[in-house]
Amino acid sequence: MPTFAVRFKGLMTGQERERLAAAGIRLEGSRSSMVAGNSETGTVRTGRPIYTVAVEAGSEDEALAKVREAIEPDTSNFSGWEAGGL
Repeated sequence: MPTFAVRFKGLMTGQERERLAAAGIRLEGSRSSMVAGNSETGTVRTGRPIYTVAVEAGSEDEALAKVREAIEPDTSNFSGWEAGGL
């Protein structure tokens, strides 16, 4: 079965991370959604993190559904859902 990358924005709790792991979904990483700063302050990361997870699924739509199902009922805490090749 192919592996897809699913990306979403939000603040993930330890409990949500555990749910993903229990569903066999691997957290690949996270990055800040916005970066601001200047020469005096340096780089300041703002905004909610964007997470990337890897999930085996038959299609991009199925990959999105699996991730959303794994973190239910907290999906309303996340936005910017997208899936693509890993």
